[in-house]
Amino acid sequence: MLTSMIAGAGWRRERGLARRASRPLTINRNTIDSTEPAPSCISSRGRGRSAARIAMRPRFGGAAIGGAGWRREHHVRGWIRPLVVIVALVFGESAARADGAGVIAVGDRAATSAAMTEAMAGRSRRIVSDALGEARAAVAAGALPIAALAKFKRVRELVEEGWRAYLRVAVEVAAQRLSVARTEAEALIALPGGAEVYADAALRLGIVLSHLGRRAEAQTVFALALALDPERPITKAEFDPDVVDTIEAVRMAPPVLEKLRVTSNPAGALVRLDGREVGRAPIELDVPRGQHVIVARLPQHQPAVQGFAIERAGQLELMLDPDRELARIAGGAELGGGEAAQQELVDATLRYADLDEVIVVVQTTRRGSAALLAQRCAGLPARCSAVVDIGFAEGGLSAAARTAWEAVKPGELRYRPSVLGERAGRSGPKRCELCRSPWAWGGIGAAVIVGAVVTLVATSGSRPPPIVGVDPSQFLPR
Repeated sequence: MLTSMIAGAGWRRERGLARRASRPLTINRNTIDSTEPAPSCISSRGRGRSAARIAMRPRFGGAAIGGAGWRREHHVRGWIRPLVVIVALVFGESAARADGAGVIAVGDRAATSAAMTEAMAGRSRRIVSDALGEARAAVAAGALPIAALAKFKRVRELVEEGWRAYLRVAVEVAAQRLSVARTEAEALIALPGGAEVYADAALRLGIVLSHLGRRAEAQTVFALALALDPERPITKAEFDPDVVDTIEAVRMAPPVLEKLRVTSNPAGALVRLDGREVGRAPIELDVPRGQHVIVARLPQHQPAVQGFAIERAGQLELMLDPDRELARIAGGAELGGGEAAQQELVDATLRYADLDEVIVVVQTTRRGSAALLAQRCAGLPARCSAVVDIGFAEGGLSAAARTAWEAVKPGELRYRPSVLGERAGRSGPKRCELCRSPWAWGGIGAAVIVGAVVTLVATSGSRPPPIVGVDPSQFLPR
């Protein structure tokens, strides 16, 4: 039997991650030092240590909280995995500001991009000739939106609040705060560092649950925390010896396995169970009884994250929603896109390439001659200048790029991206070929003459011509 809601533990199901709402950061847990601000862009590989922490050591078991069995230690060793993402957020969010301009080119991409990049020289300290390529590389390196990192900070605050309540003997309040922290951390598991943050919240929640006498549930929570972050040190320097012994017993206990069939929609998603890659859906797994979290990933889709409990054989289906921004980045820039598609492409490029602005430029043919169309866009959601249309002769691409840049540079950013629309690649308004045919006009003229003659004859034959009389005396002098 599978249950997606675990009583008292604040579990819930979330399909994918929230939409990205601001510029991305990537986290390198190998390079963060507490004495220096974290860099704005770091990879997600490796493990590191933050510099300082306060370790709380509650006695686990029958000893009274706050009595002789409790003590508080201050020492210089890190909450390695849980805090490292928060350090990056605190320092990196202020440091990670978009800096630079980029080019999105369509047509002869290489030549057009090179010409526009040269024209923009001096505009910024950083000019990216292939802004879409830069965005793709950032996504491949594990770039995260700052809004996602803010969730890490929120979870960390809830964990600390819950732990302080536990130390003040407000155990019910502690359980509630830590349950909420673990619930909110569930959506972070698919992100770098998310499993470790979740594991820390689960570990502390397990300690509180055990103190409340819910030992069976506490053991399943401990098992999940250990599976998600097996390298986390659980030492007597941080926790009471009774806690350490209990967790070690959970680690050594033989698991009771149940069959679990996992499917995904769309099919073929890569599945990770409790932080361990297990294959692609559909797949059948042997899963220990108790609580688990599962993550499914598929290119150009948001990860699906779900917590569940299993007591007997069952089946689980994971739904993955498309990630439209990543799909736009992967698909690249092409002519003929609608307004919504262009908006998503420009927004995603600005966000993931970490740029102040982009110049969308199209080399095409207009009115029978070569032309360069350009539009400057900035902000999130992006707003752009009016589209400029610069015609040029053979060999004049560089001059056209300079003219286009000078035209869009001071332009007011008030329009949606549109330069890649359906009309961008046309050679001008479609003209009526029949209208320009001399034979057609000759035929039309002949038809008009014949029609006039027929009308005159018909009129003359049907009634006598009018007789007009004029009095000559009207014209004689008086």
